[in-house]
Amino acid sequence: MEILLILFAVFIVISAILYLEDTLRQNTTWGNIFIKSLEQSRILGTFESISIVTALVIYMRRGKKKSHYEAWQVIDSAQGIKISHARIKALEELSKDGVSLKGLSLPMADLEQVTLVDSDFKEANLKTAKLQEANLKGSTFELTQLQGANLWKANLRECFFLLAQLQKANLSAANLQDAELQGVNLLEANLQRANLQRAYILGNLQGANFQEANLKGAILQGAYLQDANFRRANLRGANLKEANLQGVNFEGANLQGAHFQNATGLTPEQIRAALNWKQARYSKPFLGNLGLSWEQYPEHCEGEVKPPSSGDGS
Repeated sequence: MEILLILFAVFIVISAILYLEDTLRQNTTWGNIFIKSLEQSRILGTFESISIVTALVIYMRRGKKKSHYEAWQVIDSAQGIKISHARIKALEELSKDGVSLKGLSLPMADLEQVTLVDSDFKEANLKTAKLQEANLKGSTFELTQLQGANLWKANLRECFFLLAQLQKANLSAANLQDAELQGVNLLEANLQRANLQRAYILGNLQGANFQEANLKGAILQGAYLQDANFRRANLRGANLKEANLQGVNFEGANLQGAHFQNATGLTPEQIRAALNWKQARYSKPFLGNLGLSWEQYPEHCEGEVKPPSSGDGS
């Protein structure tokens, strides 16, 4: 309707000018001069251009809204259907246009290899969804339900997870580099061979499988890691301060430069099963349990004051 009104107004104005042109040319000398000067100017052309551009903008805006509405119709009509290529294309279109996917409900849906970069999945239900090799880089998962979801080899780099439910999710070989996971539930989740380099993880990671995962520089301070599996994982420079490490398997893990100060539930047997454990950092009491002396390995007790020796004169 807006487009028709604009075009109608343009038609009326142009018709009026053409009528006046004929009248002025025929009846007055000054009118003929005025018409010639108007023709030589750019006023009329500018007016027409503005009208056309305005109509185009309105059309595009209406077109986008209509396109988004149709995309949601495709998604809604595919409810309960596990495999729908049309649904994937509709989701990708909405994501590309920056439309929020908040509250999206697609449990058990097959979204393999979908591209939804920088998308908003707040409060979405993606339980047991198939998201293998999906590109979800930079997306937000706040209060998102991902229990049992298959995120094998998914690109989750720089993603933000807040209070997300990831129990028993398959994150094996997923890229979580620089991701932030706050208050997440990764109970018995599979992160085997996942890339968690420089990731920040805080939450329930009980029984999570980090076997052969890359956790170089990862921050797991204060995380609940009881019975987690870090077998042959790369924990170089990782921060596990104040974490609950009861029953954790560090067999063959690289602990070079890892921080274990004030960790609970940790035993010397767990540490000795790892590689480069002498190059990790521990609290002073635990250093003694490992049979390492303060004087021989002072760098292990970062942040603690070295006691004076007998030769210090104090």
